Amino acid sequence: MESTSSNQSERVETADELSAKVAAHAAALARDHKKLGRELELFAFDDDIGKGLPLWLPNGTVIRDELERLMKELEFQAGFQRVATPSLAKRSLYYRTGHLPYYAVHMFPFMECDDRAREGVGEDAAAAPSEPEVYCLRPMNCPHHHKVFALRKRSYRELPLRLAEYGQTYRYEDSGAVSGLLRVRAMNMNDGHIYCTEEQVVPECLAVLEMHRRVYDLLGLCNWRVRLSLREGGPGAKDKFVEDDEGWAKAEGLLREVLSRSGLDYEEGPGEAAFYGPKIDFQFRGVTGREETASTLQLDFAMAERLGLHYTGRDGAEHRPFILHRAPLGTHERFVALLIEHYGGAFPTWLAPVQVCVIPVAHEFDEHARALSLELRARAIRAELDDGSDGLRKKLRAASLRKIPNLVVVGERERQSDSVSLRRHGSPDQQVLPRAEFIAQLATEIAERRR
Repeated sequence: MESTSSNQSERVETADELSAKVAAHAAALARDHKKLGRELELFAFDDDIGKGLPLWLPNGTVIRDELERLMKELEFQAGFQRVATPSLAKRSLYYRTGHLPYYAVHMFPFMECDDRAREGVGEDAAAAPSEPEVYCLRPMNCPHHHKVFALRKRSYRELPLRLAEYGQTYRYEDSGAVSGLLRVRAMNMNDGHIYCTEEQVVPECLAVLEMHRRVYDLLGLCNWRVRLSLREGGPGAKDKFVEDDEGWAKAEGLLREVLSRSGLDYEEGPGEAAFYGPKIDFQFRGVTGREETASTLQLDFAMAERLGLHYTGRDGAEHRPFILHRAPLGTHERFVALLIEHYGGAFPTWLAPVQVCVIPVAHEFDEHARALSLELRARAIRAELDDGSDGLRKKLRAASLRKIPNLVVVGERERQSDSVSLRRHGSPDQQVLPRAEFIAQLATEIAERRR
């Protein structure tokens, strides 16, 4: 019998298919956050500062500030209390939490601090510590928040206790893994921790997931999927996770109930859990096709035992709280990278670094244009005046390249009628509005964070 070849030829792409693929690739490159970050002057990196350590420029800092303002509002409405904690701590704390030695590879080198060497050895030298203290730049904020909880006795009446902070953290990522803002070595995290009873775990998790949904809907994000990250099935599971089969079974069961009640579709991620408990991850895919965890909700059943955290229950006895670790926006760095690519750098007005560019058609209208820009700024609207020597067409082109969402042109007609000519980014249309109406509309659009 004659054998058939297993090397069958693959289907050749048609010219139209190849053109479509090339066009899609070019469109993806045009939205790459590293490219747009340079062009729009959002962030930068410098060899003298160090790899993976971003410099946030004025335009990028506006975006960070607006996102932080949004989350502070949502967290206040959800009953969170804000704290502020230092960016370093003693190495011994991370041994107590269990992050060391397992997490050491992701931490910057430790710092030895000998107070005797700084203060000089005098008569009290014998009373000074015999060994220098060792400090770490923190790779996460959790231990600091746990210490806030532990500062005094807690009652069940205080639970759930919700703490939040935009905390600066540092992780020594491998050099080859560092990539723009998606993977950095210094990051500002939208962190929060909820200390609660077992009965409160499910409703608190559902409230956190609702916060995620509100944020994603507001920003127009839809390219995400949910992963339930579990202990079993991953490589090196015995060495990677806390040994407590009963605790894992309970925690994973609680998160399955949360997802079932939330109605969210999800996939399971064996071996992707945190070492202290399972988690719900929100996975986003960037324009390059690379998938990243942008947001997370973790159920921690182990840390309270390690740090001796407890509260007094209704029965008068001491109980260990469950701890929820939540970060709806993850880190500023990664989330801003995703937003740059999502919007292609053309941010909605409330989030845009410059919200309005006021352009006089000739120098004789400079003062009128300046008065309008100052009025806008008095209303906390980020307005910029272009009174340079270029012609109108060139000014409009420059503002468009910067993706400023609102371009306002003023000339003799606008001065006489107390109006403005408004052009929206990406639209060829122009509309004439009374000045007061334009300002009121813009203020409402910003306050409501419209897209």
